[in-house]
Order: sequence, then C-alpha cells, then structure tokens
Amino acid sequence: MTETVLESAPTPTQTDALPPRLIGRVDGRRGGATLICLGGIHGNEPSGVQALERVLGKLAADRTGLDGTLVAFRGNRKAALTRRRFISNDLNRHWHPERVERLLAVDPATLEAEDEELVELDAALRGVIDSAGGPIFAMDLHTTSGEGACFVVLDDSIANRQFALHEPVTVVVGLEEELVGTVTAHLDTLGARVYGFEAGQHDDPASVDRAEAAIWIALESSGVLADKRPEVEASRELLRRQTGDLPHVVEVIHRHPVQPEDRFRMEPGYENFQTIAAGEKLATDRTGEIVSPHDGLILMPLYQQQGEDGFFLVHPVKPLWLLISKWVRRLDAQRLLPWLPGVSRHPEEFDTFVVDQHTARYLARELFHHLGYRRVGPADGRFLTMTRRHPHG
Repeated sequence: MTETVLESAPTPTQTDALPPRLIGRVDGRRGGATLICLGGIHGNEPSGVQALERVLGKLAADRTGLDGTLVAFRGNRKAALTRRRFISNDLNRHWHPERVERLLAVDPATLEAEDEELVELDAALRGVIDSAGGPIFAMDLHTTSGEGACFVVLDDSIANRQFALHEPVTVVVGLEEELVGTVTAHLDTLGARVYGFEAGQHDDPASVDRAEAAIWIALESSGVLADKRPEVEASRELLRRQTGDLPHVVEVIHRHPVQPEDRFRMEPGYENFQTIAAGEKLATDRTGEIVSPHDGLILMPLYQQQGEDGFFLVHPVKPLWLLISKWVRRLDAQRLLPWLPGVSRHPEEFDTFVVDQHTARYLARELFHHLGYRRVGPADGRFLTMTRRHPHG
C-alpha cells in the first residue's frame, strides 16, 4: 500500500512554487475499483481540495472497508495561487478531443497557463486509468458564485446516471450540452463513470462539508469502500437535509451566455433552484434588462467577474421519464428514429440525427435525451443535431 500524500493549501504568500498535482492516494485491494477525484479545476474553488484532504487523512488513519483505490488531483494550480477562476482561459471548457490531441503534440514551452495545466493533468489521469486493474469512476468537485443547494451534473448515460443517483441531491441533466469541453466529458471518453458535484457557494465553509459528504458516498457507490462506514450514512443525512424537498432530477431548458464586453450584472439575491417566472428581470447588461424567457428554476446565477454563463433555467423531470428512458435505451428503440417525421440520419455520422424542428416540433429534444442522445452545436434555429452519447454508457 502506498502512503497518503497530503499538502497544505497554499497561502497568499506562497506564490513562488506550485503545490503538487497529486493531493493524495490510498490503495486497498489490488484489482478493485478506482475513484479519481478532482478539486480546484477553477482556482477560486478551494472547497474540493480541502474536502479531499480531509477524506484522505481519515482513510490513511483507518483503512477499514477499503477495497479499491482513491486518487485525488489538483486542477488549476496556477489560478489557485491567485484565487482566480483562471489565468488565460477556463480550464474546464477546453477538453475537446481535437484540442487535447493538438496540445499534446506541441512544444510545452509554448503553452499558456491553462494549456500547460491541461497537458499535465491529462497525463496524470491517463496514468491512473492505464494502470488500474478494475473499473474506473471519477468525480469533479466544484462550487458556485451564487448561494443555494448543492447538486450533481452529468453526461446522462445510463452508467453515469446509475453512479450519480446515489448522491441524495438534485441531479441536473442537459447541462453537458451547454458546457462543452469539460474535464468530466474527457473522463467519460476515457472510460470512466463520472459526474460533477457542485457543493455550494465558493466561500461558504459548509461547502467543504458537503464536498466531503459527496466523496464518502462516491467511495461506497463505486465499490472503493466495500463495507459500510459511519461516515457514509452521516454524509447521506447531511445532504438529504440540505436538499430538502427540491426535485431529484431537473433538465436544463435555457442558458444565458455572457462575454466580458457585455458588462453583465446579475440582480442580487438569486439562489440555485429559486423559482423564476417568465418575464422576470434577472440581470442587466450593456443592452438593457435581461428577463427570463421561461417559468422554471434558476441555476448558477453569475456573481463573479470571470465566467461565460450568466445563468441557467431548469425544470423538473418526472421520475416516470427516467424509468422509461432507461428501458427504451436497453430495447434499442433509437432504431425507430429515422421513421419519425422531421428526423433524418446525418449524412456522414451514423449515430447522429438531424431534427427539423418545424416538422418535429413537439418534445423532439426531450425524446432524443431520453433515448441517450445529446445536442451538438447551437440550440437555436430550425435544425437540431443530436448525437448518441458515449457507447460505454
């Protein structure tokens, strides 16, 4: 068994050296499951790193029930030293397969800050995955600038969903269509069952507690912890209390993108999952007032200077639809899609369909979601392009 590696979080005066990429690692039975955890992909989100240090410390002191491996990495180390979301570009928006491949082929000396972080983190992730003797699970820990309940985000494959639904918090589907190039999408393509966990507001000490709770639950649901430990049930109870009567699953129905030149300013006081009415003033920018286009629940209102997403709107998904989507995927119902009005197979990509929204105007996007497809490209306009999610799910 390897020893756990723990490093203290950098203080504002420690600007001359980066903390190590590896937060820590603990090993149980060889050949068991591996859980990879990431903290601090955004430099102003320290809660995930702090929670991982806690869990690693407890597992190092007491390995009861440890039947696999936990490996934890820091994300954007350079941005973390300055407590900024990023230095040059958002490290959680640039994991496009073509871009990763290109960056791996260039001279490392020419890379910008986040590109260098991406290349180093990719090598660390692949090293763990390539050497693992059992199934791979992963989670990416985040916090938000706005207040409100914690939640899970995932690319909605059946495998990812089965893993994520163990967390007793609201699960958000459809966000992966809006936030492209995330590290969770990259881990999905590498064969991991993966989700992101948003633990609360950046500076709230309770966000560290919630992130720690999510890690303990993921350790058990992944099989890394084979035996029940008191930390797991205590974690479930903490997250249940925090979630209250919020819906278990919601789907994204709208994203408001922003650019620095927009001078976007969110109206004060909005929290995750607060009820919003169509026409309600949510923000302002250089063009004037921004109002909600739909009734729904608000998600991740932007209360920080850096960021590309002003806010999202979501609505609840009925549990029956989750059950239906699980069975129709297993029955391979997507073979019937080319027969639907307004749906045609993409001329070059077999697992991709083009949807004419003027013809297939009712629930077209929702239907494809339940069948295991995700949108690629823009959501506006007449045509939607829907492609099948990664086949391992």
